[in-house]
Amino acid sequence: MAGAVCAVVNVLESYRGRDRLIRTLCYSCQLIGGVGEERCGGRRLLIVASQLSHCRTVLRLFDDLSMLAYSLQYGLGKKEKDGLIRWISVLGNICDQLYYPCEHVAWAADAGVLHIKSDKWWTASTALWALSLLVGMIRSLRRLIKLKRSEGEHSE
Repeated sequence: MAGAVCAVVNVLESYRGRDRLIRTLCYSCQLIGGVGEERCGGRRLLIVASQLSHCRTVLRLFDDLSMLAYSLQYGLGKKEKDGLIRWISVLGNICDQLYYPCEHVAWAADAGVLHIKSDKWWTASTALWALSLLVGMIRSLRRLIKLKRSEGEHSE
């Protein structure tokens, strides 16, 4: 039992670990709340999911510098041997870099800090997030294809 508690504490002490736990709880509450009946607390779970999602949005206000540092470190991907993966990765970094300020402006508008409508900013941040996911999937597929090809070459 003490080992399990220590493992959870170790996860919660890191930003990434805490975010993963909050994200998992958020999506679990959305799933269960979405299919659950009201007498089973479905609506309450959706409220919890909404609050956890809001929590993650606020915590992402502090991700800009780490994302910028990562993007600058990657640069134009000169160390990447595959040109397609290099440019896909650069595109993904651009999407991620633009995503954060859009989400911050949307959040600030919703919080009343900025006196503008947030809907266009939420749409832009969602589009950039979706494009980043798509780019990541394409990059992963490209790597998988390359791995399969290299396995085929080595097995013959």
